[in-house]
Amino acid sequence: AIQGGFDFSHASGFSAGVWASNVDFDEAIADSADMELDLYASYGNSFANGLGWSVGATRYGYPGTENDLDWSEVNVGASYKWFSASVNYSDNVFNTDHAGTYYNVGFSYDLPQDFTVKAAYGTYRFDKEVNGAGNPDSYADYNVGVSKEFGGFGFDLTYYDSNNDAEKLYGDDWTSGRAVFTVSKSL
Repeated sequence: AIQGGFDFSHASGFSAGVWASNVDFDEAIADSADMELDLYASYGNSFANGLGWSVGATRYGYPGTENDLDWSEVNVGASYKWFSASVNYSDNVFNTDHAGTYYNVGFSYDLPQDFTVKAAYGTYRFDKEVNGAGNPDSYADYNVGVSKEFGGFGFDLTYYDSNNDAEKLYGDDWTSGRAVFTVSKSL
């Protein structure tokens, strides 16, 4: 995938940005979605003792789709030193007119030589109507990885996977375990 974004951060704790990526959804979901364009803003702060907090909102957009797929969510987060937790909520998850809530916990620790190790676990819970009768109303995902800054670039190798309920909902092509190597550059 080709992805990019622009972010603005202010000393007051306010930040905002835009992020875009090419996408290729299953035709049953959206045969005309070629791009995702996300707009987001948040406000947060951290304290000398390592405690931090944030509140924010994200708008997920799919320009040029035949049927409107756009939807929004709000989020709250907290962190303490190497640990983080967040809750994201939408009353129109995936533009279904029904609610979904994503709970996430994470860990990130800086090592010598500009290496960082990280791990996260999340679970998405939906109203029964989101996925239809007979389908799971939740799924879990997790990841573990390592990243390094080198020569002005960021290098990241992360393994992503999810539980069987995710596979039942979205198919093996979207949910099977995989290692992803990313090279990024901040300007």
